[in-house]
Amino acid sequence: MINIENGGVCFPKGFFASGIKAGIKTSGNLDLALLYSKEPARCFATFTKNQVQAAPVLYDKEVLANHNTINAIIVNSGNANACTGKQGYVDAAYMAELVEKELDLGKFSTLVGSTGVIGHTLPMKKINAAISELAKKLSNKNSELFAKAICTTDTIIKTGSISLQTAKGEIRFGGSCKGSGMIHPNMATMLAYITTDLKLPEDFLSEFRVMVNESFNAITVDGDMSTNDTCILLANGQSGVFLSDLSITEQSNARNALFELMKHLALQIVNDGEGATKRVEIEVCGARSKAEAMQIAKSIATSNLVKCALFGEDPNWGRIISSAGASGVIFPAEKLSLHFEDVQVVKDGMPVRAAQEKLAQIAKQKEYKVSLDLHTGDSKASVYTCDLSYEYVKINAEYTT
Repeated sequence: MINIENGGVCFPKGFFASGIKAGIKTSGNLDLALLYSKEPARCFATFTKNQVQAAPVLYDKEVLANHNTINAIIVNSGNANACTGKQGYVDAAYMAELVEKELDLGKFSTLVGSTGVIGHTLPMKKINAAISELAKKLSNKNSELFAKAICTTDTIIKTGSISLQTAKGEIRFGGSCKGSGMIHPNMATMLAYITTDLKLPEDFLSEFRVMVNESFNAITVDGDMSTNDTCILLANGQSGVFLSDLSITEQSNARNALFELMKHLALQIVNDGEGATKRVEIEVCGARSKAEAMQIAKSIATSNLVKCALFGEDPNWGRIISSAGASGVIFPAEKLSLHFEDVQVVKDGMPVRAAQEKLAQIAKQKEYKVSLDLHTGDSKASVYTCDLSYEYVKINAEYTT
């Protein structure tokens, strides 16, 4: 059993962070954050697959195409710096340059993240004026400030940390993410930053992508993919432990710890889905392939009718079956079975007499699982979703006002 604490991005050795008010948000809340490793950290990243990509995404992808280690990440909230043309890219690059100059770092050693309203250029005078304070406040005690400064409509900060003792010494993992709405990623989530003092090999990127697919990629709040989605893992090696130096069992434990941390962070986003009152796991099993299972699970998890039924505490299994059938995956409807937790409601594609009282109790729970078995293979996948409430509509109807 892995014990996940709330240590955040500064929990691993050698990482420092800060978060301040730069005046980007009209609310006056924290809106500028900095994550820093004095020693260059190997960087692994995934980005949104939205065809409309924000300037920070474009800048970071260009930097990482030629550099695999970085020292810092500067993040602003309250402004997405998306759909801002050439000026947006210039501003993203300038943000990185400001940090590099302030911390005496080499060129292309800093990445940029932005989140907030689309279509407005950044208030660069405010950001420029805040850089010195941002750098001066760097501390290994500031995980919470960093987490707060990257938030937009989030109602809670989202952090986590794990430590493992190995024969070579202790290794640590930490992380923070933000996201509450516009969550239906095809890479990661809105913004997620994970740190470790374990030394990771350059080819770990493929493993990282698999972990992203089964954590941040397996959540949905509203079916909308952001222009700014970014997930970054920084490994600075400050523990003195190399992944390859660990025993096979310890390597497996380290990989599992990292994945569990990522999943923990992703589920916090679903828990904090805008206006959400429930978190539900949609499991599809008995599929011919994992890809087909995931496709069906996402179809169910993003259905507005299903999500409204979840909010209404209505175990309307017909909407679930219908959404599965609309997924584009071919399967024999006459073989389907469906459970709400351990209560079966469908067998061989037909309704069965269910314990209605118990079923009603399950539908009222804040968290539960719905399992659909296709009986066509051995593969399965899960997607975590939330309900669609009145509050979600209110929040997004007034987002820019």
